[in-house]
Amino acid sequence: MNEKLENKVCLITGATNGIGEEAAKELNKMGAEIVFVARNQEKGNKLKEELLKDTGREATMIIANLSSQDEVKKAAEEFLALGKPLDILLNNAGIMNRERNETIDGLEEVFSVNHLAYYTFTLMLAEKLKQTAGARVVNVASGAHQFVKDMNFDDLQSEQTYKPMQVYGQSKLANILFTKTLAKKLSNFDVTVNCLHPGFVSTGIGSNNNKTLWTFLMFLAKPFARNTDKGAETSIYLCCSPEVKDVSGEYFVDCKVEKISEAAKSSEQAEKLWKISSELTGLELY
Repeated sequence: MNEKLENKVCLITGATNGIGEEAAKELNKMGAEIVFVARNQEKGNKLKEELLKDTGREATMIIANLSSQDEVKKAAEEFLALGKPLDILLNNAGIMNRERNETIDGLEEVFSVNHLAYYTFTLMLAEKLKQTAGARVVNVASGAHQFVKDMNFDDLQSEQTYKPMQVYGQSKLANILFTKTLAKKLSNFDVTVNCLHPGFVSTGIGSNNNKTLWTFLMFLAKPFARNTDKGAETSIYLCCSPEVKDVSGEYFVDCKVEKISEAAKSSEQAEKLWKISSELTGLELY
């Protein structure tokens, strides 16, 4: 795992807490130049200070709220304006909501942040990835994709019913379907695309739900939760290990390729999701 990452640029979303923060710190120690997207300036500044203290290297912060498509696009443009290569893109930001929230774009927030932000951000950066030899895209998905039997295309925005675990599970299924399609579309380029389940990690993902139910769920899950450093292991492995430099379109658990649900294998659902994502964001990959 001590792959040397000198002169490699690593762009991370959701880097100010949990496994994203852990990954940023480890990749920074391995020599990567870190650029990260944060929603909160204060938390972002704190991370910048910690990364600088660890290695003496200055990280670059981009401020954006990933629930807004405009802000996701602006964040990508801000990265491109830096004129840097893009060796590693770690799409890590994610949320879980107890009740249905709508974004500024009128979309259901969990689907928007957990899937559409990955889609938009990555497509905006696709040309840059193609130009960088050995570029890697790593999408944080989850075993929660098995909470749903299929993508619910009839109610993708959860307007008819909203069940927190199902909505979250569907967004994570979307991450795997997106990974599979993107890997195919980039297969003629020197770019790999993989996704992973970090394990049940004790992070801040549901902390915007300060409700009894959430506290109870966390209490039940605590004995099984990994530390964030353990949870970040597979993300870090996919970002840097030479063992996976030629592997693309796979789903990993504990640094190994793992089986996925039938829905996650469905090329029909993957294509349909891609088409809808393209219509919702106005972006396509040619």
